[in-house]
Amino acid sequence: MMQSLSRRHFTFGLAAAASLAAGGAAFALRPGERVLVVGGGPAGAEAALALRAAHPRASVLLVERDPTRLAREPDEAGLAGFLRPRAEAGLAALKAAGVGLALDEVVSVDWAAGRAVLFSGRDLAFDRLLLAPGTAPRDEAISGLDAVARHAWPAAWGSPREARRLLAGLQALPERGHVVLRLPEGEAAHPAAALGRALALAGHVARRPGARLTVLDGSKGADLARAFADRAPAEAAARVEWVSAAQGGRVRAVDARAGLIETEAGPIRADVVNFVPALRAGAIAAAAGLADTSGWCPCDAAGRSVLRREALVLGDARKSAPRTVAEALRSARAATDHLA
Repeated sequence: MMQSLSRRHFTFGLAAAASLAAGGAAFALRPGERVLVVGGGPAGAEAALALRAAHPRASVLLVERDPTRLAREPDEAGLAGFLRPRAEAGLAALKAAGVGLALDEVVSVDWAAGRAVLFSGRDLAFDRLLLAPGTAPRDEAISGLDAVARHAWPAAWGSPREARRLLAGLQALPERGHVVLRLPEGEAAHPAAALGRALALAGHVARRPGARLTVLDGSKGADLARAFADRAPAEAAARVEWVSAAQGGRVRAVDARAGLIETEAGPIRADVVNFVPALRAGAIAAAAGLADTSGWCPCDAAGRSVLRREALVLGDARKSAPRTVAEALRSARAATDHLA
């Protein structure tokens, strides 16, 4: 599917390399250039809108595989605490601004030819490529953590469908039931969202007689536990046991059918489990050569890839970036400024 290297793309490549060596001016957009934005989360949608506004003569096309990321759902209010905020730019705003939309998935990038290959088999030509690939679960060496376990114990980390499944489990929680929240080790724990999730689950548990919540916190340090203690109402906090990594909170094995979690501190049985996985940058980041061995995309302050200087990376996929909506929007604005 990869295209041959045409004279135009060869010339473009030489010009881009020379301009980057001179300080990055290759990112400046010219009228008529084709901009491809991959990913319709907060960063991608914001960047597409801002680029279209700043460069009305440029062609801006947004590629997103999941149309629900760009549309509001009327029943989302019932999922408060279980969904991360969406982009401010919805489908109607993008269309009104003249941003093109392709409901598809980019599976590889031919940088030399300036083409992105799609899951559907099509490919798209581009002059500039901005990637907001988001995050994806990382493989973990946890025995029993298979597709069945992930379905039974939904992460509900950005997925409305999983959030509804988790909420249904909480609504069916028996009296004196046990809920477990598993938070992964390292930066992928997304501290702000993790705290919000713990507070939301504690609130549900507090409304069920005798129910309790155990938080298995694989992250280093006690910052998240302290933040929870500061924010949680006393009646909810009294039902919560917070088990840090130092206390044996890391998960070794699971048996979803039996509701069993084997931790370094011993076995735990649960009625409802919210199993948040360890994360990495979305799959296209690695396929495009933008992710390093950590699974994240090393970038400079403007979001320009350290591994491929002609690429701009937005949002959560950037290595060491704060994984918040505010930071995702900031990264989109920084990228737009870079293309001015």
